[in-house]
Amino acid sequence: MSDYEAYTKILTKSVNHIFKKFLDDHNISEVYESQAGEKDPQVAIEIKGTLEGEVVINIPQKTLTQISRKFIGDPKAKISKNMSADVAGELANLITGTFANLMQYSEHDLILSPPEFNDDPISIKALYDNVNMSFVSSFGGFDIDFYYRDN
Repeated sequence: MSDYEAYTKILTKSVNHIFKKFLDDHNISEVYESQAGEKDPQVAIEIKGTLEGEVVINIPQKTLTQISRKFIGDPKAKISKNMSADVAGELANLITGTFANLMQYSEHDLILSPPEFNDDPISIKALYDNVNMSFVSSFGGFDIDFYYRDN
C-alpha cells in the first residue's frame, strides 16, 4: 500500500470517528466532488515530526454554522464569527489529533500546532505531496487537504 493510500485511509477513519462518535452523525461519507469554495472558512494545523506539512479543513459557512450549533447544543442558536472560528479550530483539533494518534501505528510520531483560522502556515504547497478529500454529513459538506513530506 502506498503512503497516499495509507494516509487516505487513516484520514477517513479519523473523520468518521469524530463525526460518528462525537457529533453523532452516522451520515458522514466521502464524496468525489469538492464541497467548499475558495472564499469559505478554513482552518489549518501544521504538522512536524517524522512527517512535515499541514492539514487544512475547508468548511462552508453553512456547514460550520450547523456544526457550531451541535457543539453548543442549541439547533437555533445565533452563531457569531468568533464562535465559528473556535468551533472550526476545535473540530480541526479533534480530527488531526485522532489522525496523529492513528499515524503512530504507521510508525510516525507527529507534533501538531494550534489551529490557525483563515491563515495558512505553509504558502508553497508545490514542495509537498498531498491528499485531497471531500465529505458530506448531515451538517453539510467540507473538504480536507493533507500536505506532507517525509522528514
